[in-house]
Amino acid sequence: MTPIPILRYQAGGDIYAQFQTQYGTQSADSIAAAAATGDRTQLNNAIANAKGNPAMDTSTLDALTTQLETNPLGAPLDALNGVLSNTFLSFLKNPAVLLALVIFGFFAMGGWGWAKRKLASK
Repeated sequence: MTPIPILRYQAGGDIYAQFQTQYGTQSADSIAAAAATGDRTQLNNAIANAKGNPAMDTSTLDALTTQLETNPLGAPLDALNGVLSNTFLSFLKNPAVLLALVIFGFFAMGGWGWAKRKLASK
């Protein structure tokens, strides 16, 4: 696990400034104090308290369990939606596909017979 960038959470650091802007000086100071301990759990709890949320658990298994209990298909369906929409749009932007759609439309309207009738009527 990477160490906490303690100086960034202290007064004058960029993270401290963000917390100070969003949640006030008192919350930013409590987060800085928690960061100074080097304990991620204390830091996460201080951030959660500043945001007004319940304490965040750092366990991956607990996060997965919470996801499965609250919305088991949320993340997979969101990812699938993104993949399908990107794939479909990329497919339609391909010039070869556009040409194939034009040819298909031409033959769906009657093909050469339709073209001969249009040319003959002029």
